[in-house]
Amino acid sequence: MKQLSRAGRLALQVKDYTVEKTGKVFDIVINDRLSEEVFNEIYSYIVNRYNYMILQLRTDPPILRLIPIRKGNPKIKQVILLLTTIATIFLTGYGISESFYELLGLNNQSVIIGWSIAYTALFLFALGFHEFGHMFSSKKSGVIIEGPYFIPAPPIQLGFIGTLGAVISMKSLPPTRRDLAKLGISGPLFGYIVALIIGFIGVMFSPTIPISKSIELVESGQASEIGFMPLTMILLLLIKNIPPGYTILLHPLAFISFIIFVVTFLNLLPIGQLDGGHVVRSFTTDYTHELIGYFIIILTAVTGVLLLGTMAGQYYIALSIILVIFKLLFGRHPHPGPANQFSNNKDYSILLAYIILVVLTLPLPT
Repeated sequence: MKQLSRAGRLALQVKDYTVEKTGKVFDIVINDRLSEEVFNEIYSYIVNRYNYMILQLRTDPPILRLIPIRKGNPKIKQVILLLTTIATIFLTGYGISESFYELLGLNNQSVIIGWSIAYTALFLFALGFHEFGHMFSSKKSGVIIEGPYFIPAPPIQLGFIGTLGAVISMKSLPPTRRDLAKLGISGPLFGYIVALIIGFIGVMFSPTIPISKSIELVESGQASEIGFMPLTMILLLLIKNIPPGYTILLHPLAFISFIIFVVTFLNLLPIGQLDGGHVVRSFTTDYTHELIGYFIIILTAVTGVLLLGTMAGQYYIALSIILVIFKLLFGRHPHPGPANQFSNNKDYSILLAYIILVVLTLPLPT
C-alpha cells in the first residue's frame, strides 16, 4: 500500500478469495493505472518479499491481482531426467559415430566412444546454454522459474534423436512486454550461437566424397540423404568449399547443429508459449497472436503440400501435425502476455533479431 500511496494511487476496494490448487488470491481495485516504472517496482517487491505474482489487469478501474507462486521441489525430477537424457543422447551419438566411421572404413571403438562422449557433452551444452539464456533473462526481469528439465526421447537406434530438448517452468509472468520479448529471444539466441560454433567445427571435420559414391551408399542403405537444410547449415557448407562432383558426409558434430537449428526453427514459430510465441505476443494482442498462430500452422501444411514428394515436404507436413498437436495440448487458452496488461514498451530490436533468427534457421530443400 505504501508504494501505491507514493505513486498517488488509492486502493478503492480489496477482495480476497481462494482458488483451488492455487491458494488465496487478492484483487486490489485502484483509482488509476500504475506507470510501468512503478508497477515494476511493486512487482519486484511483492515477488521477492511475499512470494506472490502481481498482475495489473486492463480493466476500468484497473485491478492489481496477487496470485501465490507455488514452488515445487524439482531437484530429484531434474536429476532423473538429466541422467536419462545423457543415456539416450549418448546412445544416439554412438549410433551416429559408429555409422560415420564405418562409412570411412574405420572400426576403432576407442575413437567411436570418444566421439560419442563429445557428441553427448556438446549436445547437452547446446541445450543447456539455450535454457541458460532464458534463466539469465528471467533473473534480470525478476521472473520466478524452475528448471531446466532435460527431456529424454528414444535414441536413434529406435528411430528418434535421443531428446526432445529442455524446458524451464515459469512460475510468474514477465512484468513488461519488453521483458516478455527478451525471455522469448534469449534462449534461441544463446542456443543458436553455440550451435553455430559446433556446426563450424563439425563441417570442418566432415569429409567430402564423390557424388557417385554417395549415391551408392544411399542406394545400399548405408547412408541417408538429407533432403533439406537450415539456411545456416547451407552457409556453413559453402565455407567448406566442396569441389565440383563431390558432396559432404556430415560429421556427428555437424549433425548436432543440424538438429539444434531445426528444433530452434520450430521453437521460434509464433504459436502458444513457444519462444517465438513469447516474442510475437509482446507486440500483439492475444487475439492477433491467436490468428497468427493458426496462419502459421496452415502455412506449414501448405508448404508441405507444395513440396510433396521431397524430404522437405515430409518435414513441413510432419511439422504442421506437431504444431496442431501442440496447439490442442498446450495452446487451448490465449497467451496471457506480460504481467502488466497496460505495458507498451515494445523493443523492435528484439523483433529484428527474431526475424533474422527465423530466416537463419529456416529449413530449405536441397
